[in-house]
Amino acid sequence: MHRWMKWSIGAVVAIAIAVGVWWRFAPRGLAVETALVARTTFEEVLVEEGRTRARWHLDLAAPVTGAWAPGPLTVGDTVPEGMPVGVLAAAAADPATARQIVAQVGAAEATVEAARAIERAALVAATESGRSAARVERLGPVGGISPQALDEVRATADARQREYEAARARVTAAVFARDAARALLPGAGAPVIVRAPTAGVVLRVDEEHPRVVAAGTPLLMLGAFGWPDVVVDILSRDAPRIPAGALMRVVSGTDTLLARVRRVEPTARTVRSALGVDEQRVQVVAEVLRAPQTLGHDFAVEARIVLTRFPQALVVPTGALVRDGSRWAVFVVDDAQRARRTPVRLVARGEETAAVEGVNVGQRVVVYPPEVLREGTRVR
Repeated sequence: MHRWMKWSIGAVVAIAIAVGVWWRFAPRGLAVETALVARTTFEEVLVEEGRTRARWHLDLAAPVTGAWAPGPLTVGDTVPEGMPVGVLAAAAADPATARQIVAQVGAAEATVEAARAIERAALVAATESGRSAARVERLGPVGGISPQALDEVRATADARQREYEAARARVTAAVFARDAARALLPGAGAPVIVRAPTAGVVLRVDEEHPRVVAAGTPLLMLGAFGWPDVVVDILSRDAPRIPAGALMRVVSGTDTLLARVRRVEPTARTVRSALGVDEQRVQVVAEVLRAPQTLGHDFAVEARIVLTRFPQALVVPTGALVRDGSRWAVFVVDDAQRARRTPVRLVARGEETAAVEGVNVGQRVVVYPPEVLREGTRVR
């Protein structure tokens, strides 16, 4: 009986040691990071740095050569229409200069006529856009149009109205320039009062101190806040991918604002990057739909242009994609906790996620798979 107990205890100890050794050295699976395949809205986004720009801005320049006496204006001051911003004591004109002044008056009058023609065209466009918006507003409550389409029509009507207001401001500026030129006709030496052609905000003061300036010298810049544009320089190869009216998200500090692409410039220019590489860049101009008062002129922002949008896409992290020859694949973790290489078709790719086809919702994929991961490897 005593010997039997010794053998029993020895057997139990041996089994315990064997189980411990097996547990210590048995393969437990490769530790990996995983994520679930989800079905959600996916947006392919182009991210670039941009700058804000006042929707309209005017550069006031010296109409004649003379002694400039600036008014007490600083950047940020609000200026009403017609307010004097400074005085120019014009120098005496010789016969040649007098003939130049006559020519300038004729050119200024032609500029006024051209500005008025643009104003009339802008008024027609704004009126028609306003009528379209009114018709759409009546259809909205009865379900005749989607909320997204309604917002787009409203935004278009607002844009046409602001374009008309900008055209009116250009007419006013042209009239002031013409009147300033006419004021020099009767005789030389008469002071020229430089007035604000329209109400606005002082964006820049070029001549802060009294001095003699030549005709055409920039004096100050007037503009409007509240509805700024966003100007973004993109690579020319990306320009054809931006659809008309594309949505843009503008990140300024902690605010994310919505904007619509109004124009993609048709001409590229060569820009040298920070790495010293020459790139062909194209300007994209977008109008901010709603802007806070803190967003001013020439502010740096991050622009996220939506190139394509898929409402019901299968989305995986971009880190889960691996090359499979000329195609793409992901490692799917099956019920046995083994990694299975699964071919997928890449629909669109973003910074953090990608839209794919070939997997199912709820499947778990390996993110950033290690090089040792192979087909059938046990993972945990």
